[in-house]
Amino acid sequence: MDNIDQEVINNIKNYILKNDISVRKLADEAGIAYHRLWSILKQNSSIKIGDYIAICKACHEPFDIFIPKN
Repeated sequence: MDNIDQEVINNIKNYILKNDISVRKLADEAGIAYHRLWSILKQNSSIKIGDYIAICKACHEPFDIFIPKN
């Protein structure tokens, strides 16, 4: 997995923790299978662009929210 993938995933994890969002609820709202989202967040799977966009939409955030700024 690329370093950028890991940074994006870490940013999503931090967002989930900061906003007290359950992985199950996020998966449902994003239309992603729970197991797939869990795998992305916990097992360091790479994240596909479709999953990333779905997560941004479910969180009502702009598409660049989780992309590292540096």
